[in-house]
Amino acid sequence: MTPCHLEGPSLILEPNTAQAIIMTLHELTSNAAKYGALSAPDGHIHVEWSVTENNQVVLRWTESGGPHVEPPSREGFGTQLMKAMISGQLQGRLAFDWRPEGLACEIVVRTC
Repeated sequence: MTPCHLEGPSLILEPNTAQAIIMTLHELTSNAAKYGALSAPDGHIHVEWSVTENNQVVLRWTESGGPHVEPPSREGFGTQLMKAMISGQLQGRLAFDWRPEGLACEIVVRTC
């Protein structure tokens, strides 16, 4: 199995929206490589996205096969940066679910 599976329709996004999503995905990938699913031989990441009827992108990041996961004891710089970009800059929503089998994250932003 490949370590990452991507699934969703083609998107046209404003540059600032695309940049914020890409930087958030970069931070999630970096953390997965250090602490999560990509730090284990059988680890896997599934990223899927869809567009709602009211022009919102819903992106779901799901890790599995990595080490046991627990919520962090403090919010690091990367999490603060992701929240600032998604919630602050884009007025979107960023939610983390620290499941024992791996992190799940949902990002919701407007397409235009």
